[in-house]
Amino acid sequence: MIRFLSIAIDAFSAFLVLLPIMLVMLHFLKRYTIGKKIEIIIFAIYVSGIFSVTGIPAINSLKADLSVNWIPLVDIVNSPAAYIKNTILNIILFIPLGFFVPRIWSEYRSLKKVAFMGFGLSAGIEALQIFTFRLTDVDDLITNTIGTLLGYYLAILFQKLTEKVQIHPHTDKENINGKYEPFLILTVTFLIMFLTKPLISQAIWESILASSFWGKIR
Repeated sequence: MIRFLSIAIDAFSAFLVLLPIMLVMLHFLKRYTIGKKIEIIIFAIYVSGIFSVTGIPAINSLKADLSVNWIPLVDIVNSPAAYIKNTILNIILFIPLGFFVPRIWSEYRSLKKVAFMGFGLSAGIEALQIFTFRLTDVDDLITNTIGTLLGYYLAILFQKLTEKVQIHPHTDKENINGKYEPFLILTVTFLIMFLTKPLISQAIWESILASSFWGKIR
């Protein structure tokens, strides 16, 4: 119960700041349809979920912990069931990344670019985990990239089934102008999760701990 409450508070805290910022950004992107803008908002919320689940550092809880595993598959010997579960969850976590990016931005309708984005985001998260209590693990890089690739192929399948048009790179106004948009959204979302979300979450937690509601759930 406490775990779910913590996730819900984190998500709500990020959403309070992320949604208005995304609405302002999308107001100036006239070339996108309403449907595409909704997809971009969903993508931004999903990215905030990735940052929350993976435990990136927060401004009010920074600490250095150089716990790094450079050897792939080593943990499967110690705890096979936990390793398999963690592997599956890591793959599932990054499937939406590979799905949304090529659907929204035509610049990234290539396997190589989507794979690079998935690997790069995972590598960035693992590097940031040095400043948290979490282990930086090479296995996460592998499984997250696999999840991104699965998402890419799901995007191709979905496109074929719904629009009968295969996803492929092309040159148009959206392609050129949207080149840096995924990175802008990733950066804005990270800054929100790093700077404002912890402060809002802390305020919400203080209110809950001081209320009678806390005595009913703890």
